[in-house]
Amino acid sequence: MAELILDGESLSIDALAEISALALDPKAKLRLRVAGKAQKKIRDAERFLNKLARSGETVYGLNTGFGYFAKTRIKPNEIEQLQRNIIRSHACGVGEELPRDLVLAMWLVLLNSVCRGHRGLSLSKLDTILRGLEAGILACVPARGSVGASGDLAPSAHAVLATIGEGECTVPSGKGFARVKAGAALQKAGLTPIVLGPEGRALPHQRHTAHRRDGRQALARKRPAAEDRQPRRRDDDRSAARLPPRHRRTAAARAAPARHWECGKEIASYLGDTEIARSHAECGRVQDAYSLRCAPQVHGMVWDELASTKEILEREINATTDNPLLFPDRGEVIHGGNFHAIYPARACDRLGMALATLASISERRTNSAMRRRNPACRPSSSRTAALNSGLMMIQTTAAALVSECKSLSFPASVDSIPTNNDQEDHVSMGPGAGLKALKIAEHARYVIAIELYVAAQALDMLKPLKSSPQLEKVRAKIRKKVPYLKHDRILSPDVEAICAMVKSGELFPKKISVSDPP
Repeated sequence: MAELILDGESLSIDALAEISALALDPKAKLRLRVAGKAQKKIRDAERFLNKLARSGETVYGLNTGFGYFAKTRIKPNEIEQLQRNIIRSHACGVGEELPRDLVLAMWLVLLNSVCRGHRGLSLSKLDTILRGLEAGILACVPARGSVGASGDLAPSAHAVLATIGEGECTVPSGKGFARVKAGAALQKAGLTPIVLGPEGRALPHQRHTAHRRDGRQALARKRPAAEDRQPRRRDDDRSAARLPPRHRRTAAARAAPARHWECGKEIASYLGDTEIARSHAECGRVQDAYSLRCAPQVHGMVWDELASTKEILEREINATTDNPLLFPDRGEVIHGGNFHAIYPARACDRLGMALATLASISERRTNSAMRRRNPACRPSSSRTAALNSGLMMIQTTAAALVSECKSLSFPASVDSIPTNNDQEDHVSMGPGAGLKALKIAEHARYVIAIELYVAAQALDMLKPLKSSPQLEKVRAKIRKKVPYLKHDRILSPDVEAICAMVKSGELFPKKISVSDPP
């Protein structure tokens, strides 16, 4: 039984990713609770909102239309219909559906925001939503249709539909998930559809941040380090072949950032004075290609981007982004623009570009291993070249993935298409930035898996010479699931198996911490 306590202040990126991942396991058990201090804030906001509704004071979305219709008042007896209509009218998304874990992440971020006490959602309705999520009831949410204005309105509306008993959802069923009508799912779980009152306007404002969890999604799962703010080790830094163990002096000469320093130290720890290195002592090669020699600099930059992204997103998932904002303690309603997602949008754009760079340098190392002049690998990484193509075409797959990463790297946040009769005249395009970052992350994992596949094959071809103990352990783990390639076979399952190992973090379980260079 996994438990998450929401308080509006301390939801971490790691907790968000770990809990939301349970939505992909039909056997997972989840318990969601609201902290006591948050419950008081929620009650205060609910009472204040009901008071506003009775007062007749004009409050956007409470007794006015939405967007372009903000100047049109709604009669008190029409408020319930207004809140139901806003959900239905905004449920206009298209395209592929978001995965269940992302839909759950959207909800967790929203409900964490509710706990800050500026929205007005009642505790009873919040409890119904929590029980539905615990039962694994998650709406089917199309991925496309939001420009990042006033929240992810289209995806959010689809997510909320299930709570009012409309639309379709997925629920755990045996070893998988079944697609059913939301009303039937609620009934089976013993829950009653929510009837939206004045607080309904708060629900469509799901957080853009749910579209881009941190660098773990971008590369490989992060393991907890000793301190919260320390960058984690990345699972792609070990396939470099001959990085000289003199990183200490080169990093100091550049006054390198701590993550550059730690990245180079991590790479060097996997290399050193090995049998393979000694066999190349007299090879006449003065220095390696940039993809090997500059790995600490390039990978260190990626670490920095991941850390920066985490800092921004962790701040965003513990923020209030509704409009208007309720301040019960001051008796104030403030109409503002906290919903603008430019910060997470920019963070995701930078993250996507960093991961595309990582995939690019990884593919170059794969290509180096395939070159004819490299004594470690034949052109096809197979001793029976010509008759067997070996791993020759796998580099083409990596190249195709890297090319797509580059195409996806154009920043979404520099664009803005006004909507709603120019009422929303500058938008963040945050959802697009987040979806692109997730796709680049997926491609980067495959590219790194291909590099590891080729590296393991190269190490096997150099037997009886051995690499370092650390790299030999990595090679052995790969070989438990992917045998040495003696003759041509279908390679896709091999790549998928290694990619799954990269994503889970099982290849490199070691934890590191960042320290200042001595």
